[in-house]
Amino acid sequence: MIALTMPLWFPLINGYSGLDTKIMIFCIFLVGFDILLGFTGYLSFGHAAFFGIAAYSTGLMLKHFSDNIIPAIIVAVIAATLVAIVIGLLTLKRTGIYFSILTLAFAEMFHSMAMAMLQTWTGGENGLTGMPTPMLFDIKMQGSAVFYFTAIMAILMFYLAKRIERSPVGLMMKAIKCNQTRLEYTGINARKYKLLAFVISAMYAALAGALMVVYEPFVGHEFLGWHQSGEVVIMSVIGGVGTLVGPMIGAAFMLYFENVLSVDLGEQWLLVLGLIFMFVVVFMPGGFMEAVDRIKKRFITTADGE
Repeated sequence: MIALTMPLWFPLINGYSGLDTKIMIFCIFLVGFDILLGFTGYLSFGHAAFFGIAAYSTGLMLKHFSDNIIPAIIVAVIAATLVAIVIGLLTLKRTGIYFSILTLAFAEMFHSMAMAMLQTWTGGENGLTGMPTPMLFDIKMQGSAVFYFTAIMAILMFYLAKRIERSPVGLMMKAIKCNQTRLEYTGINARKYKLLAFVISAMYAALAGALMVVYEPFVGHEFLGWHQSGEVVIMSVIGGVGTLVGPMIGAAFMLYFENVLSVDLGEQWLLVLGLIFMFVVVFMPGGFMEAVDRIKKRFITTADGE
């Protein structure tokens, strides 16, 4: 309900038109990212690859084949998923920082390809432009239509993530984070569940990338840039890794304050973000959700004392 009513109240708190839609898109990205980082403990610095691949695929579909967003989104998610399977098989042989660096290397490889080797298709530094107005059958995807479509998708994807979390598959993913060695000693193939978490997470990132093109019919090489992956990591940590809700709060917080502070501070707003990030890491390692839990416990303790 909060998500669906955002167009009514969000502009009142100084949010620019369309920021609510962008928040919904990144909520999808962050929920998927939390399935990998929050459930299995594997930190990817390369999820921008799936976001960008899906964005370019969507843009090319809209520009050259059909202005209907449904086939464009389906093709985009499938393309990114196939790439994710290959990358997952290659990178999940390693753990820790080695896995993180490998994913970053793959993302940078795709970024370089978009800038040079594939610039005929991607537009290189100028990006992919000239797309028609996206359509959902006979509905023009502009303004509130885009928001409600992305909000509904965000709600559905969050519900799916909660179902995964509570399923036996989700429990296996969380067991990897707790003690992967012990899990493997029981005869369970942990790598299968790691790959599944990686691919599902990539599909969420791909859906977010496709929706970003529906929201704003332009694809730039920065969609594949390392900073895109870095922002997702920061949003997750600020909100609270492993909670699903927390990363969504982190996304809303960071995007909103980027909108507000960058007007007066320009690029220096990143200094403020850095200070907030350090404060969270030092005093609230569990992010905003840890702060919420502390407040809840304080009230419960006070109520019991009375």
